[in-house]
Amino acid sequence: MPESRTFCSLKWLHKHLSLIAMVYFLWMGLSGIALNHPQLLRNFSFANRMMPANYQYQSWNRMSWRNSAFSRYHDNLFYVGGKEGVWRSPDQGKSFTPLTAGFPQSAYDKDTFCLLLADYNGREILFAGTRAGLFYLQDEKWRPVENPTLDNKPVIDLLQVDQQILAFTDSAAFKARIDNHAPVFTALPLPRADGSAEQTPLYRWLRKVHDGSIFGLPGRLLVDGVGGLIIFLSLSGLLVWHVIYRKKRHKKSRLSGSIFAVNYRWHLRLGIFGALFIAITALSGAFAHPPLLLTIARLQVPSSLMPRNISANPWAEQIQRAAYLKSRNRLIIATKQGLFSGPIDGTRDFLRLPDTVPIHGMGALVFESVGPDKLLIGSFSGLYLWDTNKRFVIQLKAKVPTGTPDWGRPIMATGVAVYKGVPILAVDYESGLKPLRQHTELWPAMPGQLRKEGRISLWHALFELHNGRIFEEYIGPFYWLITPAGGLGLTLIILSGCLLWLRRKISRSRQRLR
Repeated sequence: MPESRTFCSLKWLHKHLSLIAMVYFLWMGLSGIALNHPQLLRNFSFANRMMPANYQYQSWNRMSWRNSAFSRYHDNLFYVGGKEGVWRSPDQGKSFTPLTAGFPQSAYDKDTFCLLLADYNGREILFAGTRAGLFYLQDEKWRPVENPTLDNKPVIDLLQVDQQILAFTDSAAFKARIDNHAPVFTALPLPRADGSAEQTPLYRWLRKVHDGSIFGLPGRLLVDGVGGLIIFLSLSGLLVWHVIYRKKRHKKSRLSGSIFAVNYRWHLRLGIFGALFIAITALSGAFAHPPLLLTIARLQVPSSLMPRNISANPWAEQIQRAAYLKSRNRLIIATKQGLFSGPIDGTRDFLRLPDTVPIHGMGALVFESVGPDKLLIGSFSGLYLWDTNKRFVIQLKAKVPTGTPDWGRPIMATGVAVYKGVPILAVDYESGLKPLRQHTELWPAMPGQLRKEGRISLWHALFELHNGRIFEEYIGPFYWLITPAGGLGLTLIILSGCLLWLRRKISRSRQRLR
């Protein structure tokens, strides 16, 4: 029976698209499984210089400077925290020394999100919030804060309000009194009005679907199985093509015969069995990242569809940064849902503030109070100063050597230096330090040790590979197309394979009836 044109087209599409994208499917399957279990990879890393050129540290770029803390009593002393841990400069940035004693050693764990140089009766205590928890410096050695909730939990921001230290994770807040003893942190209540988090952006829900965490650990293991299935189908499909290719050229293959038959049979069975799971995983990943994300950016789903531990806590995985406005005695929290304001003692609900400052989808990376009533807010959308009293917003521009504003793209702000209450330096994700004033005496030189000895965790390297960003150096902004094109391509391959299987099934059923 001659094959129809549609059938031939499906065969061509299934075969050639699979061969073209096979390497992509293999790396996505392997990296996806690994990324689902960061705890297993946290101790593995390699030299950062092995990454493409745009990943190399230059002038404190690529989040090697996330936060800084200046001494109130020593004009020359300040600290810098970032992906390579905490560095101290005793001479206004002319030289730096890493503070490593007692600090996490792996590249994954020492990633520092925030610093706080707390003041207690004229004595300063340095705190660091890292991916591995909260630490404080005592006698030139880091000590972990003993708290089961903060242990091995990323601490993303730190504040001092009077004689209290506030520590924030992405889901909760904690407080501790400052004294001569080790700090003891307890929960800080952050009440929110009912209904303030009834909706969740669709793309955030899709990301939970993509990694399986929508169903907790069982869901993650299911997605691991999908990743393994993609790897098997890629390799078994290659074997099918290889044997048929050699057969057409009248050449024998050691893989033909029973090996080919078993492989072909399981390729069909597992492909049909896992088709729906693979398609859901592929499409959820494609639409959860740009540019397809832009088509669903405004869509929402009920928060009840999120995992129970998230839907029960309106702050779960939402908090990005926090600041304290002294003039208003208000705590301002930057979240993925916007800015919220409330009393620091938790006596009243936190209420959402109107959108005033543009914040990139990557979130607020800079969020600091400047004076009693001003907020410095920075993201990949730029750096802004918001005067909450006079109710105006200005965008801060970097200066070029002549002192004139740089009217190019907004600063992709990942850090700032606020010295004596004045923002003097901004840190751009790609180009590093930029002056915010025409004349600044402070220009910290990035230590050569950071450039030479910097390391990237295996988890972060695989993450850059999984989302395609690692190819930006070679193909520019077109790397955005890798993830959506791969997801759509995999869906087409699965769909064509199912249609081919169904067509053969129907054809065989008809032959039996004759």
